[in-house]
Amino acid sequence: MTERARSETANFSRYDYDAELRLYHEVLRRACDVRRDDHVVDIGCGTGQTTRDAARAAQAGSALGVDTSAPAIGRARRLAGAQGLRNVGFAHADAQAYRFARARFTVAISRFGTMFFADPVAAFGNIGRALRPAGRLVMMVWQARERNEWDVAIRRSLGGSGGPAAVAGEGPDPFSLADPPTVSGILTAAGFVGVTFTDVQEPVHYGPDWPPG
Repeated sequence: MTERARSETANFSRYDYDAELRLYHEVLRRACDVRRDDHVVDIGCGTGQTTRDAARAAQAGSALGVDTSAPAIGRARRLAGAQGLRNVGFAHADAQAYRFARARFTVAISRFGTMFFADPVAAFGNIGRALRPAGRLVMMVWQARERNEWDVAIRRSLGGSGGPAAVAGEGPDPFSLADPPTVSGILTAAGFVGVTFTDVQEPVHYGPDWPPG
């Protein structure tokens, strides 16, 4: 599933990453369609909002969130504990190399967490082996940079009147899975079949205007 965003302001009593992506979260939740008996693995789970939602839906199943950030995983565990979820777990690990139990999961999900693999074919192959034969992968990734107003606006602001700023040594590319034919090739090479894409256009929220009013 590929995504497109345009920036828009909204008022939040508390701003965080989950608030920023709240409209995307609802789109992903519907697309994943987690069932009562599902066993879900959440790739790049961050602080675990998507994992906890999956665990609530899979009441007779389970959900496992995986992320490379130790602080994010720590917070995910605390939030899940505070919310009394007993069918959810979290692993501080890289999904490209993590030793998942084979054929353990019925659904793999990801909200903008699959664009940063060093070897995408190897990573998706590893995830695929963790899925059962009829298992599904549902993921959100950004469309091309120029189709995301939030990125264009930030770069123009940093570049001033000279146009979009070129940031040296940017690191991992959040738009690495923006091209559908490229993604299809990667997933096919990793053993997936029936790859489809859905265009979604929703605002990204970066907190309230300042000064208010």
